[in-house]
Amino acid sequence: MKKNIVRFLLVLIISIIIVFVLSTFFNSNLQESLSIEDGYKIVRILPDGSMDPPVNSIRKDGTVYTLTDNFYGQIIVDANDIVIDGDDFTLQGQYTGNRTDSWIVGQGSDQNTSSIPWTIGIDLARPVLHNLTVKNLKICNFYIGMYIWTSNNTLTQNSICDSIVGILLSGDSNTMTKNTIANNEEGIFFGVNTPGNEPLNIVLNQNNFVDNDVQFSGCFCESYDPEEAIHTWDDGQRGNFWSDYQGFDYDDDGIGDTPYVIDMLNQDRYPLMEPIIG
Repeated sequence: MKKNIVRFLLVLIISIIIVFVLSTFFNSNLQESLSIEDGYKIVRILPDGSMDPPVNSIRKDGTVYTLTDNFYGQIIVDANDIVIDGDDFTLQGQYTGNRTDSWIVGQGSDQNTSSIPWTIGIDLARPVLHNLTVKNLKICNFYIGMYIWTSNNTLTQNSICDSIVGILLSGDSNTMTKNTIANNEEGIFFGVNTPGNEPLNIVLNQNNFVDNDVQFSGCFCESYDPEEAIHTWDDGQRGNFWSDYQGFDYDDDGIGDTPYVIDMLNQDRYPLMEPIIG
């Protein structure tokens, strides 16, 4: 009788231990799953400068918003004259490299898809917004890393990677220098805000275009428009680094001896032989 009681107690104790261990394991995994899922935020910088919702990983100091940690989510800008300083932290999205049934940027609206699951790392909320500066920020794993569709904005010393489109640019008079655009399906894409109006007055030099499936692309068209403005891809002395450039530098000045041909209307006259550092 006593042996049976002892055996029963042992079984009971072992059962309690097993239940506790399994419960701890599943609760831990559930909490981890919830923290990842619930941690994704879409933050809007409002016209009055406040953030909705406020987040600990972005510090506001006047008109400068500085990341203090990696941020899992998106930023929508609804204010003029602000600076987003990544301070070398990462803005991370949910894109994993796998996509099905999605609208393809640049191939028009006549596509047989049921959804447009875009995620955009940094987006502007309204066409009247200007003078956004984004610097020192790594932006990865989005459908579109940055969508710059207004004018007079500056992107410098950023890294945009592992997205479908690194930068979608359709606004006039924007500046892009010393950025690294790497491992995207399309590095930079020139869109249009209205049909026939491609972005003009773009300063685009001293950037690194590295191992994108397509370094540069634009809205699909059957033929090139000979009246389309020719974009400038250099400052008259230095252009950009292109990882697929096949030219030579016989005089060892760091500049390719032949232009990097982007398409029939665009070429980088002074392609860099080595990536820009810093």
